Amino acid sequence: MRMRALAEFAHYPCSAARPFWSALTYICSSALLCTGAQAFSVSITPGTRSLFLQVGAGTMTGGNFSSGGTPGNNATINSVSVTVPAASLGAGSLAMSTDSTVTASPYNGRAFCTVPAQVYVGGFYRTPGMAATSAALTATAPASLTNASGNTIAFSTVSWVSAGTADSGTTIANGTFVGGASQTLLGISRNTWFESCLQFSYANTQLVGSGSFTGRVSYTLTAP
Repeated sequence: MRMRALAEFAHYPCSAARPFWSALTYICSSALLCTGAQAFSVSITPGTRSLFLQVGAGTMTGGNFSSGGTPGNNATINSVSVTVPAASLGAGSLAMSTDSTVTASPYNGRAFCTVPAQVYVGGFYRTPGMAATSAALTATAPASLTNASGNTIAFSTVSWVSAGTADSGTTIANGTFVGGASQTLLGISRNTWFESCLQFSYANTQLVGSGSFTGRVSYTLTAP
């Protein structure tokens, strides 16, 4: 049997998707700015077999997780977007902004991510025993972002930066979406909490028509 976490939840299997919007809008306005990201991982005590995944907004009742808080479902779908000034079309990378307001870690409440520049991604894999198993965090994106006229932009033009490569533990590394496929972002050891702040950007290397180009990414946490 496989146990899947595709939303903010814990202590039971779940089959609903945890999507995340990405959008590009081509109108005249100022470009967005970015700041640095952060990352963190820590061992947690063994317990009831469970998974928890939070992308952007989440729910934690009874305090922070480290002080006994309990994760719950959250149906919020956050987005990242960028408005490309007409004079900057095809002129190079632009930072994307999020509508997520999550800045504090649900693990211990410390200030962690910076909004609107960064998106919180974190969770845990917990088991009662010492079996040498691990969970996998994946992202699945469509091949392209599309607008109302059917024009497309390859999803591989959207990338992210994380401090995972510089963290002492296991966190999400910098990367680029592979459109039309599922890609593994991270392997999570049993009884481990992980979290990162991801900064997204759009490559902006091509000339395209005006309009809003949108696409949805689903993040999945799966354990054997």
